Amino acid sequence: MKIGNILYFSPKHKFIDLDLEDKEKLIDAFEERVKGYYLIPAEEIVGKHVFASGVLCVSTMDYLAKLESGSEKVKERFVTWTKNNIEGLNKADPDNVSSTLAYRFYNEFRNGLVHECRIKNAGQFSFNYPELDRIIDGVMIINPKYLLNEIKKSFDRYLEIVNKDDFTLQALKCTLINDFRSDFEALNR
Repeated sequence: MKIGNILYFSPKHKFIDLDLEDKEKLIDAFEERVKGYYLIPAEEIVGKHVFASGVLCVSTMDYLAKLESGSEKVKERFVTWTKNNIEGLNKADPDNVSSTLAYRFYNEFRNGLVHECRIKNAGQFSFNYPELDRIIDGVMIINPKYLLNEIKKSFDRYLEIVNKDDFTLQALKCTLINDFRSDFEALNR
């Protein structure tokens, strides 16, 4: 995000001040990026704007799946991340027992929103049900409030691992360098 002539990595951390070799500062900036650009805005609108909060949840899942897997295969990383981190979606799809709700969520919600700006197959975000997911007459319904809670727990677990495991920290650094190469290069122009 650019404000004036300053390029920001997170709401408070400037790219120019980002130190990839200082573990504490890097993790702090990364945590603030995910929370400041995704989780806090989603939390502020969850309960008020069902679709917008759902879109932010899906975007966060996509970002975390990329970071945690490193795989270039979007479907594989998203579905695997969802199965491993969103307990309610790691079960058989009642409309297709050879598949999972994680795969259905990927296809109908993630792909629908990213590629078509809609949820496919009549899928819906709704605050009307007191659980993460519900299938009614073949339609998948997701409550963004419960989805956001699962994402936040997953992110906290990931931060714990990054803080303890040097390999995971190195993988995070590599992903950030690759994803933001152009931003880092722009600083040197």
